[in-house]
Amino acid sequence: MSSIWMGRVYYVFGFLFIVLILLVVVCAEVSLVLTYMHLCVEDWKWWWKSFFASGSVAIYIFLYSINYLIFDLKSLSGPVSATLYLGYSLFMVLAIMLATGTVGFLSSFWFVHYLFSNVKLD
Repeated sequence: MSSIWMGRVYYVFGFLFIVLILLVVVCAEVSLVLTYMHLCVEDWKWWWKSFFASGSVAIYIFLYSINYLIFDLKSLSGPVSATLYLGYSLFMVLAIMLATGTVGFLSSFWFVHYLFSNVKLD
C-alpha cells in the first residue's frame, strides 16, 4: 500500500510475481474444492458460487485498505481525501474481484468439463 499511495518505489518485483502466482493457484484450488463439494451434494448451480468463492479475496483487501486508512494514512487532510482514497480502493478491489473470480470460474468450468467429459453413459 505504501508503494501505491505514498509514492514509494517497490523494488522486489520477483517476489511480487511469485505472490501473484500463489494467489492464482490458491484461488483456483479453493474454487475447485468448493465446486466439487457442491457437485457431490447435487447442487448444479455452481457458476456464481465458484466466481464469488475465489473473488471474495477482495473483501479482505478492502478491509485492509480501511485499516491502512485509519492507522497509517495520517497525512490525509480531510473527509474528501479519505472519500477519494476509499473510492480508488473500491475500484481496485472490484478489479481484483473480477480477476480472481474469473480465475476461479474458469478453473471450475474446466474441471466440470473434464469431469463430465469422462463419464460413460452405457
